[in-house]
Amino acid sequence: MDSKDVGPTFNAVAAFVRDWARVPAEKQITPATQFERDLGITGDDGVELLEAAQKRFKVNFTNGDNGIRTIFKLGPNEYLFNSEGFPAWFGKGGLFSTSDTNYTVRAFTIGELYVAIQQASRSAT
Repeated sequence: MDSKDVGPTFNAVAAFVRDWARVPAEKQITPATQFERDLGITGDDGVELLEAAQKRFKVNFTNGDNGIRTIFKLGPNEYLFNSEGFPAWFGKGGLFSTSDTNYTVRAFTIGELYVAIQQASRSAT
């Protein structure tokens, strides 16, 4: 990590995701890799991944003014993951959709997770 940067490199975040999700080494992970479409991570698994990322990188996505909706730049009725058939929430504001029909699930990428970790790292210092 460069002394002017706060937080991990993109490669460190990608390696964490690869290890956590057991993504085969031959599968390329780029900033544009989508959790749901490309890696099949959704619902509770998505929440567990983000909780593990908080622990691994010592950040808090739900802390104060930089809460989850702010850090991930979620709009009204916008979510990071589809649900697995039941309402569930991660912190204030929720990460994945409920049965409400007026919602959008973002094409959430590893690059966005990397940016969120960087932002959370800066606000922790």
